[in-house]
Amino acid sequence: MKEILRVSTGTIYHHLDTLSELVEQSKDKKYYLKELGIYAYNSLKNNIATIKTPDFAHREIKSPILRKLMWITSQRFIKFENEDKFYTMLISLSILLSGAILCGFNGFFSFFLYFIELNQNVLENYVQILIGFSFIFNFFIFFIVVEGFSRLFSRKREKPLNFFISFGIIQFPMIFYLILHLILKTLNLIGNNIFSLIDKIFLIFFQVWSLWLLSYSLCVNKGLSIENSLIISLLLHYGGFTLILFILI
Repeated sequence: MKEILRVSTGTIYHHLDTLSELVEQSKDKKYYLKELGIYAYNSLKNNIATIKTPDFAHREIKSPILRKLMWITSQRFIKFENEDKFYTMLISLSILLSGAILCGFNGFFSFFLYFIELNQNVLENYVQILIGFSFIFNFFIFFIVVEGFSRLFSRKREKPLNFFISFGIIQFPMIFYLILHLILKTLNLIGNNIFSLIDKIFLIFFQVWSLWLLSYSLCVNKGLSIENSLIISLLLHYGGFTLILFILI
């Protein structure tokens, strides 16, 4: 390249750095085109005048079930633009505060997408407040674990700040569950077998919704395929379930 282009080594490295969205260097020190780079190359090769960036967030969503899930996905605030950054931060913060308050009222200790119910009869008011803040603490732990998994298994380090800002939206469905559980609890219906079953069904439904939002967010912010995103989400979800099971036993 240096001989063909007749430029210095520093100039080549500068341009390679500029083309970091298209080109990457592997462990063998050789440079390869990324998926977007291949798309750009083929576009140039076929004499396409205007290169349009492919929408990676939708490219592999072919399943009818996943397409239906897109109807309940906050796409605007997961793949947000700069003008929506403030609103995304505001929504995430509102979700965190709402979750903390509702966890306090319900006597729930939050862990990933699960809730461990504590005996409120022995809890002081200040302890309930501390338990409520477990929802916020869980937010940071959950984010660190998901970010770590995406880097460990897929070596994806893209957009960590954007991923963090929109991460609260993943917990949005769990707010609905906390509200419904509080209503059932206030009406003293949780002890009833039928309503306890309904409560568990609600929990599973909203967990599935949150897992989908997590998978979609990984797809958008980390450039993962939807399949790999779902694998990471499910591994973390069932890993959390196993950990809780061991703790309770």
